[in-house]
Amino acid sequence: MKTRGGRIAGWTVGRMLSIGFLLTLLGLAVVGTGATVRIRSLEESQETLRDSHTVLAQINELGDSVRALDRISHSYQQPGNPRSVDMFHASPGAITENIDELRRNPATDPVVMSYLDQVEPLVQDWIGTLGAAVTSGAAKLPDNDTEPLESLISEMHRYEEAQIRVQMKATKDSSQRTRQLIVALSVATALMVAVVTRWITLRITTPAKEVTAAAQRVLEGDLSRQAQVTGPLELAQMARAVNASTVMMATARDEALAAAAAKSAFLAAMSHEIRTPMNAVIGMTGLLLDTDLDSRQRELVETVHSSGGSLLVIINDILDFSKIEAGELSLDEQPFDLPGCLQQVMNLVTLTAEAKGLHLSTHLAPDCPKVLAGDAGRIRQILLNLLGNAVKFTDHGAITVNVSASAVSSGQVALQISVRDTGIGIPADRMDRLFHPFFQVDASIGRRYAGTGLGLAISQRLAEAMGGGITVESRLRQGSTFTVTLLLRPATLREVPSKPPPVAPPTQPLRVLVAEDNPVNQRVAELLLERRGHRVHIVADGAAAVAAAHADPYDLVLMDVQMPVMDGLTATERIRADPPVHGTPRIVALSANVMVDDRTAGLRAGMDDFLAKPIQEPELDAVLATAAATAEPADLAPAAPKPVGAPVWPSEVALAGLAGYAARAAAVTGSTPVRPIPTGEPENIRACVSGLVGEAGDPARLAEILHNFVGRLPDVLDRMEHAAAAGDTRGLARLAHSLKGSSATLGANRFAGLCAELETCAHEHPADSGRLLDDLHAQADEVSTVMEALSTELAAA
Repeated sequence: MKTRGGRIAGWTVGRMLSIGFLLTLLGLAVVGTGATVRIRSLEESQETLRDSHTVLAQINELGDSVRALDRISHSYQQPGNPRSVDMFHASPGAITENIDELRRNPATDPVVMSYLDQVEPLVQDWIGTLGAAVTSGAAKLPDNDTEPLESLISEMHRYEEAQIRVQMKATKDSSQRTRQLIVALSVATALMVAVVTRWITLRITTPAKEVTAAAQRVLEGDLSRQAQVTGPLELAQMARAVNASTVMMATARDEALAAAAAKSAFLAAMSHEIRTPMNAVIGMTGLLLDTDLDSRQRELVETVHSSGGSLLVIINDILDFSKIEAGELSLDEQPFDLPGCLQQVMNLVTLTAEAKGLHLSTHLAPDCPKVLAGDAGRIRQILLNLLGNAVKFTDHGAITVNVSASAVSSGQVALQISVRDTGIGIPADRMDRLFHPFFQVDASIGRRYAGTGLGLAISQRLAEAMGGGITVESRLRQGSTFTVTLLLRPATLREVPSKPPPVAPPTQPLRVLVAEDNPVNQRVAELLLERRGHRVHIVADGAAAVAAAHADPYDLVLMDVQMPVMDGLTATERIRADPPVHGTPRIVALSANVMVDDRTAGLRAGMDDFLAKPIQEPELDAVLATAAATAEPADLAPAAPKPVGAPVWPSEVALAGLAGYAARAAAVTGSTPVRPIPTGEPENIRACVSGLVGEAGDPARLAEILHNFVGRLPDVLDRMEHAAAAGDTRGLARLAHSLKGSSATLGANRFAGLCAELETCAHEHPADSGRLLDDLHAQADEVSTVMEALSTELAAA
């Protein structure tokens, strides 16, 4: 029988129970067999005792026969009574027969036989004497001394009685030993059965409890501990199955977490990449709307600006849903005015509803609390989603909002808001998927109603986070009723925070440092700030921002988070760790990453606030007002438009300014410069530079830009080599991205194409980066030669 770790391995429950039963039966068999043997011994002793009693009875009969003969011989008279004579003649025969019976009895032992050997001659002599007297006709039989004979018979009798007593004592002792043996065997069998039963019970119940506990842990979500594989085969298999399930569930959980993390990272990256051009679209069109435009131009610009805003709403919905799924949703519970909150939402949809001829109405129950504590912003978001859908899916009729409340336990009220419309309704077979993300009632290619399908999913999650939910009742082509239930706490008017006054623009110009690597975003920030009369200095990486903050005093630093050379978080930490001697500026994160982790990372690095891209002017004004409130007075005149500073790639910023100047000149003159069609990389660079000089009219500045590009190119290529060797794919992609934009701006299109290919390769196929770096080095020589020659020519012009 093999064991593993002191435990029997490979045994089944049935086998263990069978062994237990067999051992129990074996114990009972031992007890029964022992009892049978002892009882048989007692029966044999009883038979021996009965034989001894038979011998004793025969001895008694012998004695009686002897005494009877003695009496007859004393009463014998001749002639006498014939009956006495008959008795005399019968008595010797009886004595002889008694002796013969004793001799024939197998139970007669040798001692009795020895007595018989002594008795028999005396009997024969006595019988012979009496017989001779009777034969001779004597009147009286002679007296014979029978005392020796009777004495022998008495001794024989006493001996046999003693034997009987010995046998009875032996039988009694044997009976007692039998009882003791039966009791001992019974106790031993009971103990054996108890031990075996306990052993089997432990070998079955202990693993069963372990498997049950492991299953309960899995049910409770604890996947950190596995069940111990032990016990009978069935329970060991169950433990292995539970452990396998635990491993599978843990793997699935880890994969789900990894997928969620990857999705969050993807959304964060996509948010950053989308918000960056959105910043330019919304920012530039906003600035353009403030200029003199004819009606047709204003219509086009407003369309672009409105479309950018719509796209931003979609992006925000996706990010909201991502935050909810990532568990990053946080609620800001503050007292708020319920009627005012409802009216704000109604105001947002009134114009759209009136344009469609819909009747809007709100009914607030008289017993409904007017002031509640909750996240008013999220509640408005839920209602705006429901009302927006009602307006969108209703072509005629009315939309009614009913609000009521009922008291629940723990000092809370259940606020119920029903939005009823007379719209298209929802098919019954699609009701169960209504709150699924990205689900749309009309998902056909030719659907009439646009949308991401996230509004209801987000609203449901928000309602659940507030202790409630959303239910819906709908009939096709008759309308729908959405009811949202929220658990809120009643509040008082004294708790409602006073409405903050509108943000007033700063009355004095601020000194603002903008750290931003994207040329377009640099230009947007510069225009927004200079239009407000502030003085702006622009750098393109975190290291330059640290140097600029220590070189000159600034009231505000708008710090992009993702930048080459040094990111904004590290730059902020450097500035906080070594504050400038002229004072530490207020640092505000400027980022297209708007996840909770991004904001938290900025605050942890020492940033004071967060400004999301695309920049919204009200939010920018709030940031500027806060900076002005903490800024030291300075004798600064309102800033005039000025050239941008010198970032890592000054050509990008400078050329953005030159291009902007050329664009403004073309808008004024109505002319469009004509450039020659290039035939190769050198010709392309020359054509681009020639066009820039003709448009901007500043050859000296362009010569400096070309010279700086050529001077910094070897250093950038070396840093790209180091990044590739160190496996820093992110740094390599950033360098390639920056170099791509600068080289393309100066007309090095083939070189820019290699940079673009390297940027993609760094993310997707890092192993192929070496080949592309070799090609860049080879192409860099030609680009540097052409640009250096053009720089010399422009400087001498």
